[in-house]
Amino acid sequence: MTARYRYRSAVLAGDYVRAGIGAAMCVAPLLVVATNTFTWLLAAVGGLFVMFGVRTAIRQTTEYTLDDNGLDARGPMGTRVDWATMRGLRLAYYATRRDRQGGWMQMNLHGAAGTIRIDSGLDGFDEIARAAARAVAEHGLPVSDATRANFAAMDVPLPTVQEPTP
Repeated sequence: MTARYRYRSAVLAGDYVRAGIGAAMCVAPLLVVATNTFTWLLAAVGGLFVMFGVRTAIRQTTEYTLDDNGLDARGPMGTRVDWATMRGLRLAYYATRRDRQGGWMQMNLHGAAGTIRIDSGLDGFDEIARAAARAVAEHGLPVSDATRANFAAMDVPLPTVQEPTP
């Protein structure tokens, strides 16, 4: 089984808009105001918005390939995580409202060659999460209670793995 996934442009459009508006709001005053401490602060914040835009472009140009042996991220910051050598897995939920009805999930897959970070906006996120959960079960990889609860919220139960005692 091999499947390829990407972030759709529509999912990333909001991030591009936020990056552009934020950078413009921070850089525009620099063109008309004399340099002082405040302008340096605005320039720094504007730089953060520019970096956010670059990060969004990297996400858009990266293609993720899921196969029986792992997940491959092909793009400017690409790496591969093999299920057999996966060192860690974290699944976090970020709520946008107090009632926890809105939000997104972010999964960090730690492998020998590096880390792959994806969020629930990625097409195929559920399939990748299920494959990662199978790898956790097969290789007895310990995960946090929060990660376990977030997988359960996706209807993907994880087996309990006992931490080795020193």
